[in-house]
Amino acid sequence: MRIIPPEIFKYTPDNSLTALRKEFGMYDYCLNVNPNNKAMQLYLDLGRNYFNYSLFEWIKEMMNRNHYVNTFHYFYAKNNKFNVVDTDTFLIIECIIQWDLKEFEPYNTDKSWYDLANVYLYNSKYKIDLSLDIYNFLCEYYKDNYMNLNDKGKLKTKQLDIIKVIEYFKQVVLNK
Repeated sequence: MRIIPPEIFKYTPDNSLTALRKEFGMYDYCLNVNPNNKAMQLYLDLGRNYFNYSLFEWIKEMMNRNHYVNTFHYFYAKNNKFNVVDTDTFLIIECIIQWDLKEFEPYNTDKSWYDLANVYLYNSKYKIDLSLDIYNFLCEYYKDNYMNLNDKGKLKTKQLDIIKVIEYFKQVVLNK
């Protein structure tokens, strides 16, 4: 399962962006039935408002790329209100690192995932630059603790505990 912070929809590879149509169903299910999913906990803690905001922003990006949005998602987004929410910077970094490890390419930019991680960290309340050594260290930590190879030899997440990941990332980056 991969929920994507709305702040990085513009860099989301096409396959990942379009796959969100299915992920929103799982996200909604977890909000309603399984509010303690360790892989999604930080998203779930943000509640229905964040779901509505994410769905609205997803539709905007899908339309910007001329991708199909089914009437169910469109109707839901049109008829539900939200307040804009800033996603935790380290939750954005977690997504960036996961995509980097999976060898996804950022959409419509010549920046690397490392460059984008630095953009988000520098423009956050932390105002810091992330060294390449620390970024690579975080990638190795994530890969060693939360990823496995699937049958096709591609990295996939396993037993992701998003709260532990974010706490660890913050500790390493802010106490460098």
